[in-house]
Amino acid sequence: MKALGHMDRIQIHQDVMMLLLSLYESKGKSFYYDDLFSRDSHAFEKKTMEQNLIALAHLMNLDMTDARIRLFAKKPMSPRTKDEHLLSNLKQALNQLHKHPEHFELLVNEVGNLIKLLAKNNDPINFLTYEKEEEGMLKMKKASKKDDLEKLMALFEKNVKTKKYELTQLITNFYVDFINMNILSNRQELVALILMYALIAKDFSVFKYVSFFKYFKKEYEGWKSGVITASYYWSSGYAQTDMMSRILLQILIASYEEVDGMAHEYVFEKELNKSNNIENSILKLDEIFSKEDLRKRHPNVSDATIDRTLKRLKDEDKIRPLGKGRSSKWQRIVSGNRKFGIEQLSLFND
Repeated sequence: MKALGHMDRIQIHQDVMMLLLSLYESKGKSFYYDDLFSRDSHAFEKKTMEQNLIALAHLMNLDMTDARIRLFAKKPMSPRTKDEHLLSNLKQALNQLHKHPEHFELLVNEVGNLIKLLAKNNDPINFLTYEKEEEGMLKMKKASKKDDLEKLMALFEKNVKTKKYELTQLITNFYVDFINMNILSNRQELVALILMYALIAKDFSVFKYVSFFKYFKKEYEGWKSGVITASYYWSSGYAQTDMMSRILLQILIASYEEVDGMAHEYVFEKELNKSNNIENSILKLDEIFSKEDLRKRHPNVSDATIDRTLKRLKDEDKIRPLGKGRSSKWQRIVSGNRKFGIEQLSLFND
């Protein structure tokens, strides 16, 4: 707890503050993304899960071919080796987390359930013990690192509630403490990564649409250097976590930039589909039609989209206006067998 217990030591530099402002501005669009992607949310989450598992398999250097990893990521598979069992267990853990990331609570029982799941059909993962002197006595007794973990989690929650410290800084320092306290007998880094991801996904819903571990894998070498730097002065209470915090911020910002690009494409495709639907309706309407005819056929399409479509078709010489004003009509231009640039085809034409 030497990192989380000394949060006051951290000074946020101006460039980091600018990154934080950019991050939280993007985070404010979360409701917009959720509403925009609601129809296809399952497809986004499925793709994100696959990318997370593929990236984690490579991070852990699992003894599996790329083809085998991708099969495990895409569909249910029967594991044959320890590494395959571990990837299968990871898939189950992430699936459970992705169902309701906002409900995740940092509790010792949650960690206990996680390590049981990861150790299923694999090497055991246990809480380490150490010798501890009893108060007022010279006698030593066995103590479990599970108790230390409980104190660390309580301190994290306490710091969150004070609202004195920025969340990503707290998460980074929690990770450094967890790694340096040597709490588990096995898979300590993997468990630390899953817990960090759970804490991030709880508050940053962007990872429903974008893979966290895809970006983390790109920054992994820098992250390892950051952990070494932070651990160097950890025991004295002056863990230098600045490098790790910057990397985490860069991952978050890059993720929001990706989802923002996805949103622009998604809106464009939706508008394109609406415009195509309006064009198809004009093809089926009488030769002379009005804007009101289109409104009746497309009640959920905005007037702006209808106007843009009419202008486009006019510019393409597919329709022409008849008169001006609200009651004006439009005429579909027909020439021979050509309508809207579509030509009748013959199978046996030369």
